[in-house]
Amino acid sequence: MRVFLKVTFLFVFYLGFSQEEEVSQSNTELGCISGDCENGLGKYVWKNGHYYYGAWKLGKMEGKGKYYKPDGTIYDGFWINNKKNGQGKLVLPNGDVYNGDFKDGDAEGFGVMIYKNGNTYKGDWKANKRYGQGVMNYLSGERYVGEYKNNLRHGNGRFTFRNGENYDGEWMFGEMEGQGTYNYQDGSSLSGIWANGILVEED
Repeated sequence: MRVFLKVTFLFVFYLGFSQEEEVSQSNTELGCISGDCENGLGKYVWKNGHYYYGAWKLGKMEGKGKYYKPDGTIYDGFWINNKKNGQGKLVLPNGDVYNGDFKDGDAEGFGVMIYKNGNTYKGDWKANKRYGQGVMNYLSGERYVGEYKNNLRHGNGRFTFRNGENYDGEWMFGEMEGQGTYNYQDGSSLSGIWANGILVEED
């Protein structure tokens, strides 16, 4: 009876160990684990936990494919020479979602960003930043239509506040700066030169 129990215990222990080893091996499988990662469709896994499934050409990500990172980042779109190029969708770890153009790995061209906080931007991008003409709709009800530079309102644009009043004019690094007009609810307005959001010289 003791011999039978001992043999049974060893068998169960060996079975459990084998299963654990199999799972461990599958979790640490690296490199091209399926398909054709040279010229075709394949799945590739890196040591850092990143993995890609999609089109390959001459051993590089080229064509349509999906790239995952452990932090929750997901890119689904087109690639050229291992870089995001063309149309794609990028889900960021903080919950922001970008749909639009990419160039050499960066959001560049026209794109739409839906921010986790409820704000939405539609417009031009350069090097992953709002750059050029764009429209920002804020969850609060405010709205900006105009030019951007390095994510900041910069150039000419109109900002409409929640109460319906608006400023239409020049901006610099996110502030009302230069020639502009502030339009009030009652129909009156103030025009002149602005600095750091304050009217310093009235027309």
